[in-house]
Amino acid sequence: MTSSIVRLSAAISHSLSAHRTALAPEPLERFPRLAAAGGDLYERFERAEKALPPPEEKRRAAISKFRNVLPLNASEWRLVFAGLSDKSERVGPILDDDQLYARVHEEVHQRIEKRRLSRRDWLALCFSYFGYDAATPAQNANWCLLREDVQLGFECVRDQQKREKEWVQIVQQHQELFSEQAGARLGDQMFKGEISDLSALQTIAQIPDSSWLWRRIFTVLISRIFMLDDAEFSLRLADLIDIGRQHPRYMNDILSACLSRYHLAAYREKPSSLLKQRALDNWGSPQIRSRQNSWLQYVDKDVCAMVVAWFAKEDLEHFFNLLKGDSEVDQSRLYYWLRFANQMSYTRIVMGSDAWNDRGQDFVHFREKNKGRLSKLVGGPGHNNAVVMQIGDYFFVEFSGTGNACFVYKADDSPFNPDKFQLELAKELKQRHRTIEWMIHSPAPGRPDRIEGWLSKFDDKLGKLGIRVQTQAGASGATKPIAFEDQVRDALKSVKHKVYDQRGRGGAFQVQLDDNDLAAVATLQRLGFKPVNHQPLRFWRQ
Repeated sequence: MTSSIVRLSAAISHSLSAHRTALAPEPLERFPRLAAAGGDLYERFERAEKALPPPEEKRRAAISKFRNVLPLNASEWRLVFAGLSDKSERVGPILDDDQLYARVHEEVHQRIEKRRLSRRDWLALCFSYFGYDAATPAQNANWCLLREDVQLGFECVRDQQKREKEWVQIVQQHQELFSEQAGARLGDQMFKGEISDLSALQTIAQIPDSSWLWRRIFTVLISRIFMLDDAEFSLRLADLIDIGRQHPRYMNDILSACLSRYHLAAYREKPSSLLKQRALDNWGSPQIRSRQNSWLQYVDKDVCAMVVAWFAKEDLEHFFNLLKGDSEVDQSRLYYWLRFANQMSYTRIVMGSDAWNDRGQDFVHFREKNKGRLSKLVGGPGHNNAVVMQIGDYFFVEFSGTGNACFVYKADDSPFNPDKFQLELAKELKQRHRTIEWMIHSPAPGRPDRIEGWLSKFDDKLGKLGIRVQTQAGASGATKPIAFEDQVRDALKSVKHKVYDQRGRGGAFQVQLDDNDLAAVATLQRLGFKPVNHQPLRFWRQ
């Protein structure tokens, strides 16, 4: 209809051109009312409309009549079509009952054959199709039959249209949604950045936020993250996090996959401020002293430890640079402790009154960004600050003011709780009679980055506590390798799954998940597993 109006406007303009004079400086004005009329007609008859699901109370009433084999009018049948996936505490969904769904199937086919299936009927069927609550809906024969009904129903409704409307075009572009590979193409397109907004499709085809389709789309997308090489992953990281922002229901899954993939990268010791801050906002502090540590719900311990090391490095750099007090930065202290940052399971900055109250931009930003991770130092000079570092079973307390020794305590027998909002200098942090070591920064090294003088003495004392500098390779090389089968068993201990080991016969090692657990999928991919074609919950590895 819109194109006809455009042609009409062009024809009128052409016919009037004969009346224009060559001296006319401007062409005749367009027809704003005609354009407005075209826009109004488009809004009324062409634009894809948002379809709302029928109210749950009405669906329940219609389903009750259906179950009791009472006559249903056209509206009640439509409510039944929309409620095929509904379940209550007493009964399961109609889709789980062969006899009940057979009656629905017969009604739908009669409407299709007689060309009586309306668009609203088809949308109601879509609502049940996408709303069925199962990780692998294709295991239900009735759901598969419903998928066929939706396919045939769309053809029936489309053929009844006098002209192709926008909603028909949108659904036709996404015919994959009504096939065995539903979600695979969309997952790939979203991963590649070819599409980002599915809201039009979501509203037209009645796809609830909790649909199995979204889980499948993001399972595909997340699996692609582990197929990127280091350089590609680094380039795509911001885009992947942006997808999570657009789909907050799946942000945790995307964060989990990105952090796990980052841990496999050669540059894992280099902090990602984007990943760190986004995960901190979503999950809180990753430091293992926290009783409310939600990180381990989403990532393995070694991934969590990687991020804790990022926090430790940043804390140390802030402490020895931003919080330097009245003196210049002791670069040798910063250099020394950064060597142990990847072993620090906990860090806490304790700020003196000067830093706590400083209104400078750097200090305001620092306090805001680390809200909940800072303590206030009282009972000492305002310029002094402290940092508490946990390495293994020990707390190391360093101070920014010169002339202060490093105090070492057993973590489970320290005279203070480092998580307290306020810590006293003399009564808590400086309890020399409670220390197991009291280390003085003397003599000074010839250069800040040389292990000599007090740095060498510190190394000796830490060595006696069983603490030595570890590179990433050294840390992993010192650990006894864990058998591959044990890694799988440990990673999936809280997830229902089956293992099929055919390696002795020249086959593959396969894992079948019972449910679409995205964390388990990410873990398997981290262990080198690949998805089996056409079987979204089955994974293999040689």
